[in-house]
Amino acid sequence: MLFQRTGRTVARSLMAGVLAVCVLTGCAVGRDTGADRLSNGDVMLRLDWWGSDERQRLTAEAVKLFERKYPRIDVELEYSDWTGYWDRLATMTAAGSPPDVIQMDQLYLSSYADRGALLDLDGSKYLDRTRLSAKVLDTGRYKTTLYAVPSTVTVAGIAVNTTLLDKLGLDLPDTDDWTWDEYDAFAQEIARASGGEIAGTMPLAGQAALEIYARQSGDQVFTADGRVGLSAKTLTAYWNRDARLIESKATLSTSQLADAAALPLDQSPLATGKTAMSLVFANQLAAYAEASGGNQFVMVDFPTAPGASAKSQYVKSSQYWSVSAQTQHPAEAALLVNFLTGDEKAAKVLGVERGLPAVPALRDVVRSALGREDREAADFVESVENGPLGPPPAITPTGASDFETALTRYGQEVMFGQRSAADAAAAFLKETADKIYSAGG
Repeated sequence: MLFQRTGRTVARSLMAGVLAVCVLTGCAVGRDTGADRLSNGDVMLRLDWWGSDERQRLTAEAVKLFERKYPRIDVELEYSDWTGYWDRLATMTAAGSPPDVIQMDQLYLSSYADRGALLDLDGSKYLDRTRLSAKVLDTGRYKTTLYAVPSTVTVAGIAVNTTLLDKLGLDLPDTDDWTWDEYDAFAQEIARASGGEIAGTMPLAGQAALEIYARQSGDQVFTADGRVGLSAKTLTAYWNRDARLIESKATLSTSQLADAAALPLDQSPLATGKTAMSLVFANQLAAYAEASGGNQFVMVDFPTAPGASAKSQYVKSSQYWSVSAQTQHPAEAALLVNFLTGDEKAAKVLGVERGLPAVPALRDVVRSALGREDREAADFVESVENGPLGPPPAITPTGASDFETALTRYGQEVMFGQRSAADAAAAFLKETADKIYSAGG
């Protein structure tokens, strides 16, 4: 899978998501929150997130600054890896003891919101919503209600290992308006120049890649009303182009690709120099560079198809902060969200580990401390923001939290010749639509 979560594969993580939804289906979250006013006495908040050890360290440091600013509020820190996070959150929510402030992902936003597990943040007077553009803030809305505040933003693009290109004596083509055919041809050139030792690129995979590819064809993964917006024709073409990459040896072999799907970021083909290009999120670029042992990378935009929409690219919220509907301290919880998403001192500590700050005014605060790849990523995000830009994708509807798991499963069946791309597309779309319908969509 191309868009990797550090230390865990998407397939495993989304199985945990299925469990989370199942647990939530029977959860009771009816306990009222406290009043939206600050308490007179001391308050304890629980803050929960997923991520690496580095994220834990930075978040803990930022929380210390919050506690100094608000000495009556103590924050208890809880965190785990991606899979463990959603397992625990589902269990705690069902048991009536969720954390007050929750790191949220768009994949599960609808599932938690639909079951009344998240607080409506539109009315909180302790949360400054004016710092964010309406387009970015609205990515945290579900059915018009604000349930999640974007903390950071990122953009999907193509990471290119320029150190490898230099060793092979190759120059990166003009990527301002390159086509998919030109991209494929360059990938084949890399493989030939390396004698087959280095693949040119990785196949398309994951919901973000599919979203942009679909937009170029006039489709979208999900519609605003929670339906599947993909056509079988677009999905068939998406999988067939991966098959052509394998056949032309511009990418890894089928067995190598299957093995790579189970690898963490630091062992992925891009990080280990087994491929020169891959689709990633901009905020991951520095992690790939570090894992590679110091190779240099650049971010470039997606190729386009002839006649493709100029607004296929989009800026996504990489992560959100939500507040539990069961919190007894909504005012203090909103203060914590406000601090983590908009305070200058917090921004200096957190940097861009979670992505580029969603609040534009904070970007100059963090930029001076960024390394080469993080600056490259920040510049790429802002170049996309300032270019032809489409709306953010619709929130993944309830029932479709395992979308990427199923997408991977069907894609591998196509890759190994177990199904034709057309048959897989029809079956996948039906399965996804059935799950949304069964969940009440």
